[in-house]
Amino acid sequence: MSLFKRVIENYDEEVASLVPADMAYVAVATVMILVITPGIALFYGGMLRGKNFMTLIIQSYMVTSLITIQFYLFGFSLACSTTSSSVIMGNFTFGALKNVSAGPLAEGGTIPAILTFTFNAIFAVCTVQIFLGAISERGRLLPSLVLGFVWCTLCYCPFAYWTWSANGWLYKLGSLDFAGGGPVHVSSGTASLAYSFFLGRRKGWIDGKPPKFKPYSPVLSFIGSLLIYFPWLFFNSGTLTTITTPRTLYILTNTHLAASFAMATFVFYDYAVTKKWSIQAAAEGLIVGLVFATPACGWLAPWAIVVGSIFTALVCRSTYNIHAWMGIDDTSHSFNVHALGGVLGSLCTGVFASPNIAAMDGVTEIEGGWIFHHWKQVGYQLAGDAAIISWTFIMTYALCFIIDKIPGLKMRVSEEAEEMGLDLYEMAETADPFIKGFEDNSHVEYLTGEQAGSSNSNLSNNIELGDVKRPVPAEV
Repeated sequence: MSLFKRVIENYDEEVASLVPADMAYVAVATVMILVITPGIALFYGGMLRGKNFMTLIIQSYMVTSLITIQFYLFGFSLACSTTSSSVIMGNFTFGALKNVSAGPLAEGGTIPAILTFTFNAIFAVCTVQIFLGAISERGRLLPSLVLGFVWCTLCYCPFAYWTWSANGWLYKLGSLDFAGGGPVHVSSGTASLAYSFFLGRRKGWIDGKPPKFKPYSPVLSFIGSLLIYFPWLFFNSGTLTTITTPRTLYILTNTHLAASFAMATFVFYDYAVTKKWSIQAAAEGLIVGLVFATPACGWLAPWAIVVGSIFTALVCRSTYNIHAWMGIDDTSHSFNVHALGGVLGSLCTGVFASPNIAAMDGVTEIEGGWIFHHWKQVGYQLAGDAAIISWTFIMTYALCFIIDKIPGLKMRVSEEAEEMGLDLYEMAETADPFIKGFEDNSHVEYLTGEQAGSSNSNLSNNIELGDVKRPVPAEV
């Protein structure tokens, strides 16, 4: 009985600082941001060719599963450890959620550590999915999942620790990154560039220019961007882990303002260049605004958010084909949208960061940015961006090189498989009817990678429908 009483007493002490309203808000935010990963798949899939669509869809599901497993086993502890003395990475204190009790992660926290785990796990999922979209139209699924799992361990987890842990070197330096401009966007955009560089260009590049084709479904890209948009309001505002201070509502409003001003700027600029209205431009402008807001939304006044988002949209639209200028086939434009957009958000934070906005939670104190005569802040921001970009590019390329040498994990498909489309090559389903007019597809065989490379394949007579080549049995 005394042991039972002591447990109850410890429980009351552990949960004393928890706030029900904060727990409820962060729990809802956690559920909502999970929608971002299928949103990313739809956003990317709609802008590419339909014969590769389902590969991106299953990739988003598998990334959610595998990165959650990684975060459970050791990722959460490496990224969020409160007992590590290292300035680079956490320890294994919370591995497999060991030592995670009913109380908060840090003393005085208002949400339990178990909720902190789930919320942060989905951050990692979103980050990995952003850069793995680079497999589009020429990369194999299985090696991409292996890459994502290892990359999360060696890149995302250290970056999260640098940025948000009290012992992380960027945190100690004084770099400001509210919700993941560096760990999420700069890292994923740079990783996409390195991954694309390793995979090489798709077929169809002519005179240094990527192939031109009609996107599979701009409507799906629109839906995907919408599924990224409204959860990102929770993504940023939930990062503060409280709903009981005005700062949370400033963060929510700043995120929406950034998305709106960036989208309008991007669309009008695009129209001035192309003389056509584009839903794709609207969707990408929206994402640019969300990317800009991620590091800045908790530090900037609304007017500074407006100025910064307009500036970021102008730069990102001006450099939209930066990957082609470098001769790298970054199919998802992630380097331009996420890496460059994230860096600009970080630098604007260094210029416009406001102690008044930071203090609206009643706890946070900062010296501010350039407009408050804190001249070092931009230098701190540049240090973080440069470290994350260099670490990410080198590590991502090295991981691609190593994984590619492992039997069965060749990163890129053959030219024949690329022409066929990744869905037909590796998937059991395609995004549209296999052969138009046939209701029963039970007689249709799917090619495996081995069959596709074999001269003895019993499938012939390719029928070309749109941009998808579909083999049918020879006897049909």
